[in-house]
Amino acid sequence: MNRIVLCGLLLIGFSTTIRAQEYDFGFKAGVNYSKISNLSTIILSEPYFINYSIAETGRTGWHLGIYYDYNLEDKRLGFQSEIMYARHGGNVEFSNYERDFHYKMEFAYQYVNLVGLAKWFPFEKSVALGAGPFLGINVATRNLKYTSWGEGKEEAFGTDLQQQQQLRNVLRGKNNFGLAVDASWLIKSAVKVNGRFYWSATSAVETQANSYNFIATKNNNTVFEFSVGFNMSSFFETN
Repeated sequence: MNRIVLCGLLLIGFSTTIRAQEYDFGFKAGVNYSKISNLSTIILSEPYFINYSIAETGRTGWHLGIYYDYNLEDKRLGFQSEIMYARHGGNVEFSNYERDFHYKMEFAYQYVNLVGLAKWFPFEKSVALGAGPFLGINVATRNLKYTSWGEGKEEAFGTDLQQQQQLRNVLRGKNNFGLAVDASWLIKSAVKVNGRFYWSATSAVETQANSYNFIATKNNNTVFEFSVGFNMSSFFETN
């Protein structure tokens, strides 16, 4: 499936390059908010406790990279490709109120995102709507952080660092493949403001064999992103 999509992207890029009349390239950076679903199910698949809570929470991160986009002859359609470095992930927080024991796991993953968007200009060239596939290559698959606190914390659990090292062997980050939906506004042909949503069709976390009673289940990474880009081609044109 991935090969078919990548081949399609190459074909689209080749065909549009031939017919393209206008192009832009530049760099962009911004902030994002991400979350991984079903982390609580992986960690605690059955209610082993009486008075407790467990929940997934989001992470705030950042991203930066370069983009290249071009428009077709009718200027209503275009294509955009990107290479981005981004920090996505999610957290899970557990509290055993009966014993006053609490912990937090942070899945602080880092990705190189390859994005391809088909774009449509509904009103004018400055406003664009886009959608397309993305591949997120996880370059920090073991970047899981563990912290615990409370009077119920026992020495038998070991230190947080010891637990963290064991958890990194059990819960591994994976590459992401999914859909990106985008809206952008080009200001005076130089600055581009972007809002984007990522949804991974593949799981972001893989559960290895373990003694924690963790289970393997489908989980998705969702990301809301806001960025500001600078059009370098506009700079060269004016100088």
